[in-house]
Amino acid sequence: MYRAIVMTLLFVLISAIGKAQTFKKAAVSNSIEMNTRRNEVWTVLSNLTNLDVLVQEIISKTETVGSGKGALVTLTLKSNGLKVVEHVIELDNDKHTLVYEMIETPMPISGYKATIKIIPTNSNDYKIRFDAVFKVQEENRETMVTTIGNFQKILLSNIKKTYSDEE
Repeated sequence: MYRAIVMTLLFVLISAIGKAQTFKKAAVSNSIEMNTRRNEVWTVLSNLTNLDVLVQEIISKTETVGSGKGALVTLTLKSNGLKVVEHVIELDNDKHTLVYEMIETPMPISGYKATIKIIPTNSNDYKIRFDAVFKVQEENRETMVTTIGNFQKILLSNIKKTYSDEE
């Protein structure tokens, strides 16, 4: 009887640990419409050394090793001094596409991959789309989706404020 109780408790404990460690896919996407300075905007977006300027509300310092595809970018978070390390896995200036992955993060996520892309909509207008996919535990899902979404929105809003001629 004692052995059955111990085995049952052990099974429940192992199941709870396994369940707590389950990461599920999440996706966040935001975009803005622009109609001016496309090449200048792309130059700024694709230059990851200036993220502390583009998203100064969140990032206090940007350090890079290398440039373009293969570059490593270390971001120091303003709120707590913790660091996020990103690896550029694709940079295509002709297609205006930047893809990077987080290889170190204090956030409770894994497998983070983001794409920033400029998509022409007609001769002068274009859309900047920022997509991210990652894995997160259910108990952190809402917070991480909100956090990633807010980062995207701040970056895009700052780009629009700085580079749009619209009033």
